[in-house]
Amino acid sequence: MVLVAIAFPSVAHHGWSGNTAGEIELSGTVVTGVSLAGAHGTMQIEDADGHVWDITLAPGPRTHRSGLKEDVIPLGAEVTVFGERNEDQDVFEAKVRRVVWGDEVFDVCPPPNP
Repeated sequence: MVLVAIAFPSVAHHGWSGNTAGEIELSGTVVTGVSLAGAHGTMQIEDADGHVWDITLAPGPRTHRSGLKEDVIPLGAEVTVFGERNEDQDVFEAKVRRVVWGDEVFDVCPPPNP
C-alpha cells in the first residue's frame, strides 16, 4: 500500500486576543492604504494627536467581499474605524469591524459575540 501525503499550508488566524481594551471609534487620515496581502487586511491611519495606528481588518477575502479593496480609499482620506483597541495603551493598534469613508461603510467583520 502506498500512502500519499499532501501538505496543505496552514492559515494562521489571529483572534481578538490582545485587543480587549474596549470598543474604540477612531478617526484619522490614511497614511498606508489597505493591503490584503497577509492573513488579515491592514492599513494605517494617523489620528489628530499624530499617532499612527496599525489597523487590522478581517482576512483578505472577507475584507474584499465587504467592498474594501486595495486602492479604494486613497492616501490622505479621512476615515473612521470601529473595533477593539489593543490592551497595551502604548501600542496604537486596533482590530476593526467597520471602516467608514465619506458615505461608504465597509463592514469587514461581524461584531464579536457578547
